[in-house]
Amino acid sequence: MNKEQLDFHKTRRHEFSRLMGEDSIAIIFGNTHINKSYDANYNFRQHKNFYYLTGFLEADSVLMLSQNGIKYFDYDRKKETVSKEILFVQEKDETKETWTGVRLGADKVKQELGIADAKDNFDLPDFLNYNLFKGYKRLFINFADLISLTGEIKEFATQFVDGLRSLAPSIQILDSSFILGKMRRRKTTYELKLMQCAADISANSFNETLKKIKPGMAEYQVQANLEYHYKFNGSSDNAYPPICASGNHANILHYEENNDTLKEGDLILIDSGAEYDYYCSDITRTFPVSGKFSKEQKEVYEIVLDANKQCIKKAKEGVKFDDLKNFCDKVLAEGMASKGILKNKKLYKKYTIHGVGHHIGLDTHDAVPYRLNKELDDKLVVGDVITIEPGLYFPIGSKDIPKKYWGIGVRVEDDVVIGKNGCLNLTKNAVKEIDDIEKLMAESKQ
Repeated sequence: MNKEQLDFHKTRRHEFSRLMGEDSIAIIFGNTHINKSYDANYNFRQHKNFYYLTGFLEADSVLMLSQNGIKYFDYDRKKETVSKEILFVQEKDETKETWTGVRLGADKVKQELGIADAKDNFDLPDFLNYNLFKGYKRLFINFADLISLTGEIKEFATQFVDGLRSLAPSIQILDSSFILGKMRRRKTTYELKLMQCAADISANSFNETLKKIKPGMAEYQVQANLEYHYKFNGSSDNAYPPICASGNHANILHYEENNDTLKEGDLILIDSGAEYDYYCSDITRTFPVSGKFSKEQKEVYEIVLDANKQCIKKAKEGVKFDDLKNFCDKVLAEGMASKGILKNKKLYKKYTIHGVGHHIGLDTHDAVPYRLNKELDDKLVVGDVITIEPGLYFPIGSKDIPKKYWGIGVRVEDDVVIGKNGCLNLTKNAVKEIDDIEKLMAESKQ
């Protein structure tokens, strides 16, 4: 871990401790292994909030934080000790490390992660007891992650969970996700660098995959091309399962089967993104399978592309997300009316379906506060990263739409960073202009 990353995670821990307030303590559980079948587990992925605070990628770990300090008796030093941050990790075990990989161990935590204090997990039960919480007014826990624990951490935490019932009358118990969500909303310079890397990998992969698209190809082969370029260019994982929806499948928003065959004259909608160092990208492009848009496909695509570009121009600090959606819907509705696709503009919602976008960061649909009550404002602020993703969907049988448009589904999506007077498009390198798409596809067939 380089100094820039160490400093980032350190500032996140300090800010979280500050926002918790005095007389507060937090216990943040990292992820544990999740069984896939019999004796095989899913590939390990760290909980995003835990990663945000630590950068630590090993399973079975727990972080404790307190602005006032955590008082405990250190048996190694044989004295009372106060620490503002403690990371509990798997103990070193030569036999287990031979099978499953090298463990960092408590002795190297400060050097490698910059966390002041560390203990082996077998010390955890001594800390997860009633006496530790005396003097604190608030206890913050990541509840959703706590209840899904497995392995040794579940064993160590079981008694603690059972004891929360008796602890609750004496201390306010809160979920850590709300504070961390507010922190995660505005991206730092360090985070934006990682998101630009993820966006560049994704954009390059889309452009390379576009060159391969042709009739007779399977949707899963399109997915395979994308994922090959993601991995080859340094992506750690998919940001989410790729959507490679050809023909009428494009009208299923989260179509993930990817098992049909690309047909001459159809479009293929690709919604996918690479992840880089746990930060996500999210791009959607719609391409003609045969290399050229038909007249009807072009008309629909031009409406959606225009909405995408106009919304990107409008996105800046102070604009409300709801206002951006309403503006997007207006552009789409007027576009459909002007081209004679939809005579009754009041019916536009049947064919626009979803919102204009969402926050993105460590999660594709980032775990940050959205306006669910009057106290949460939906105005965009500097440092927000959001998607702009208008779409039009005309499934077969759309009775309000001329039959020649049936089966067409188009979405165009970019990731943008909100600034004071405008926004920066992280994914601008993924081709989306009609001429550029058709030119690139034609060149690849020469």
